[in-house]
Amino acid sequence: MTLLDAEIHSTVQIEQISLAISRMQAIRLGLGPGAVVEVLQKLPHGPVVVRQNGRSIAIGHELARQMHVSPYGGLA
Repeated sequence: MTLLDAEIHSTVQIEQISLAISRMQAIRLGLGPGAVVEVLQKLPHGPVVVRQNGRSIAIGHELARQMHVSPYGGLA
């Protein structure tokens, strides 16, 4: 599933990011493969807001569509 498919208040781990340009954007935000985030808010056709290490990050719709995630069961 992509970050756009993740449920609000769920914790997910980023598995891969489809496009190289999107991967570079995500890494600049500190959100490369392996990063664990909590989904705080999703706006229709807008950004997805996540929390990582106590900071909130708004991820644009197109970037979120390229981020493949899986549910995370460990401690975030």
